[in-house]
Amino acid sequence: MLSDTPWKGLGKSGVDSRRVDHAGKWNFFWAIMPGEDPALALVLHTPPVPALKLPKLRSLETGLASLTGGPAFYLRLKDHAQLELFETLCRDVVNCAEKATTEADALTRAIGRTCRWHHLLRGGRGNGLSEEEQKGLIGELTVLEWLASVIGPRATITGWTGPMGSPKDFEFYGHCIEVKARRTAAQPYVQISNEFQLADVVDHRLWLSVLAVDKVAEPFGNSLEFFVDCAASRFRSGDADLELLWETAISATGYRVEDDYSEARWVVGDPAWHDVRDGFPRVDLPLRAGVGSLKYAIALAACEPFKIDPIAAGKAISVGYVNG
Repeated sequence: MLSDTPWKGLGKSGVDSRRVDHAGKWNFFWAIMPGEDPALALVLHTPPVPALKLPKLRSLETGLASLTGGPAFYLRLKDHAQLELFETLCRDVVNCAEKATTEADALTRAIGRTCRWHHLLRGGRGNGLSEEEQKGLIGELTVLEWLASVIGPRATITGWTGPMGSPKDFEFYGHCIEVKARRTAAQPYVQISNEFQLADVVDHRLWLSVLAVDKVAEPFGNSLEFFVDCAASRFRSGDADLELLWETAISATGYRVEDDYSEARWVVGDPAWHDVRDGFPRVDLPLRAGVGSLKYAIALAACEPFKIDPIAAGKAISVGYVNG
């Protein structure tokens, strides 16, 4: 099975690893693991601190192991039928990590690249996000940056649950936030995608953040890459675990650095905050038996009585958090 692959000859006579590139900047090795599983290993001089929370991927295993050369991050293929694709993935991971300037950065890039591949292979598109998806993502990134300044980067990125399929865009201790991006000139409504987006969560205060995201012509505005880079700067502080959380989340949105978003340019307004409580214009749960997958619109004018000053909203959300 391993003939004509980088793993050919490994696992025999006690030889179970081979350096990917002797001229490479980082210590990547082709390796064979128990069960004759092919793997890619990045041998490190020191283990990551704090310990990384590695993603769980289908058909692949990620982990940290102690090898004779030192601690190592490994990527192991469990479905041998995907060997050819796995080799392509591994080479791309190595190429991406080679651009790093530090070992910690190389590790973060290797894990982040793996997550991007995982998103693509489980059904993510490779032709980029639609303009409607770009608008929605820019709205979430704008709120993400604001939250990072209020409750700190780690709490913020941990609570960004929308990319993972949660009904709410953000979920924190005691708070849930739904973000809606809309065109300034659009009808004064926001679209609610399902009956759970504005549903109460036990022991949580629910917020609706609405902001204008408008497409404009050059030289005005900025591309999606600009907004992603601005948000990324909040989480790239040398903390490998924090950077991994960011890479996992942004990959789950379908965003890829390889896609070209330069043609669409956007301007963003300040978010308006609403306290979703009794009397707020929304569909009440539970629905009648047999009714589901509900989509509806709410008038912004009807939300006005529930609007909260952003400073007051920030103070409320930040209770219990130490900023940083």
